[in-house]
Amino acid sequence: MKVVVLMVDTLRYDFMGFNTGGLVHTPTMDWLAARSLVFDKAYLGSYPCMPARRDLYTGKFEFPFRGWGPLEYYDEDLPKVITQENGVTSMIITDHYHLWEKGSGNYHFEFSGYEFIRGQEYDKWKVGPDEEYFYRMTKKQGAHLKEGYLEQNQRNIKLRTTEKDYFPAMLMTSAADWIEENRGRDDFFLMIDCFDPHEPFDPPRHYVDLYDPGYGGEEIVWPTYGWNKLTEEETRHVRALYAGELTMVDHWIGYFLGRLEQLGLMNDTMIVLTTDHGHMFGEHGIMGKPWSGISDSNMYEEVSHIPLIIYHPGLNRPGSRNDDLVQLVDLYPTILDAFGLDPPAGTHGKSLMPLVLGGDEERVGRDVACYGRFGESLNVTNGEWTLFIWPLSENTPLYWHSQLPPQFGPYKLAGPFEKNGRFPVSCARGEMKTQLFEVSKDPQQLRDRAPDNPEIMTTLKRQATDFLRSVGAPTEQFERLGLANL
Repeated sequence: MKVVVLMVDTLRYDFMGFNTGGLVHTPTMDWLAARSLVFDKAYLGSYPCMPARRDLYTGKFEFPFRGWGPLEYYDEDLPKVITQENGVTSMIITDHYHLWEKGSGNYHFEFSGYEFIRGQEYDKWKVGPDEEYFYRMTKKQGAHLKEGYLEQNQRNIKLRTTEKDYFPAMLMTSAADWIEENRGRDDFFLMIDCFDPHEPFDPPRHYVDLYDPGYGGEEIVWPTYGWNKLTEEETRHVRALYAGELTMVDHWIGYFLGRLEQLGLMNDTMIVLTTDHGHMFGEHGIMGKPWSGISDSNMYEEVSHIPLIIYHPGLNRPGSRNDDLVQLVDLYPTILDAFGLDPPAGTHGKSLMPLVLGGDEERVGRDVACYGRFGESLNVTNGEWTLFIWPLSENTPLYWHSQLPPQFGPYKLAGPFEKNGRFPVSCARGEMKTQLFEVSKDPQQLRDRAPDNPEIMTTLKRQATDFLRSVGAPTEQFERLGLANL
């Protein structure tokens, strides 16, 4: 069996053509969905980018233990198990520079080979004669700065002469070439990690004009995270920039899948397409990928509910949809299962292969999906109700469980490394409060139902507590979240 994983950063579930009936033009993903099993209730686990990838790579939830960081030496990550322990050729082709970045840059170690396409976001690719500068990014290294970026972008945009010079084109062309060169192998594992449609939202103009033609205002390609301070017109155009970027990514995924089909490899290749998280475009008054250090925000459906498509030549009913609660950790045992391999003991995920190859009687058996960002809320959904459980006002005790201290995010060391493998840390929180939403009837999560549904609150809190116990969460998580007595 050959397995291809398309990890496409920052996909909004409700923007996808196959989920919305045409909100955004995604003909390639629609084509793939029509031949695959589509999971309608897929949720992330750990948030944001790299925590989500560690969930996928290890099949274990990261957010109860630590946040953004590298793979640990003890992690039985996918390429280690598939390649180093079982001899299957593996390859990662990516422009996602976080895989190489300080504090997280070892995710490529165990692959048979890798190709890194340089220049996304803050990638330290070029050094000028007088100052360090980042290709297509601001001269300043502050987070999400609008000022300065446009000047830098205009200077470097001249390096792109045609659409083939954009990252999705370069990435998918390289992946298609690798597939052609390796088509004679009996099996392989290919991870394609695509940074777009992550910011900056700067696709070719013809893609933007599909959604907001004639706009004459400022091109806000990297809107500042937090409370949305853009005008209605600017917000609409940011959504159009994102939609254009998504359509461009979809087009080049189509190029890759077209080559795969030309080579006759659709008959023995499993394809997984998913994302790490979504993005806010003014919903709830928020822009970007929020967290408590930027705005008082919950992980609403726009961020947590993710697309997941699995194509398999042995799929029982192509084009069918599944409403089981599934999460990114489930892809780890699913991919191993495709190769006939058993997951290591302690894996949190559940293989989806029985659903892919079986019938409607097969179920994952997960009552709730739990997700979150380290040090913030524990979020739990049963598909009908979603509860955001915020920590007590002090948000203590809190420990970062890792061999390295935090390198990213709103975490401050509160003491030295302890012998039991943890760092005491602090994480400030704003005025967020525990909230309950009936997502089956209120998918936009506009009405807090917590005051009039104490029994549902208690049930979901108990299920969240059971989740923490099932993954071996440290005891301080129960205490800081007020769950110690449940």
